[in-house]
Amino acid sequence: MPLVKHVRRLNQIRRAIPALQKGQYSTEGVTGQMAYKRRFTQGAVDSFVLVSVSGGATFTGIPNDTYVDAVTGDSKAVTGGTLTITGGGKGNMRAYVLSLPGNPAPGKVGTAGPYLR
Repeated sequence: MPLVKHVRRLNQIRRAIPALQKGQYSTEGVTGQMAYKRRFTQGAVDSFVLVSVSGGATFTGIPNDTYVDAVTGDSKAVTGGTLTITGGGKGNMRAYVLSLPGNPAPGKVGTAGPYLR
């Protein structure tokens, strides 16, 4: 049953962040074992997410502003174009979403479980 809840929450997070659904994938300016960034822009939608799985990562050359993690709700202010995500543990994930006027980050999505916490 925990695996079903895990997959359900992953799907909730994906649906809440347009960049995870249709965004352009890139690892440019990304250091970390399993880390990437995605951006999707179309019409009034501008969605940008930084993802790290099973460990930490550093993202450079990113827009300055506030990023909010869809897994924990943690918020980080970026002022120098760099965001560092500390490791969340094996099997865990962090998805920091750029919060813009008109395109706010969704905040924490779903309920923490044994894998995504």
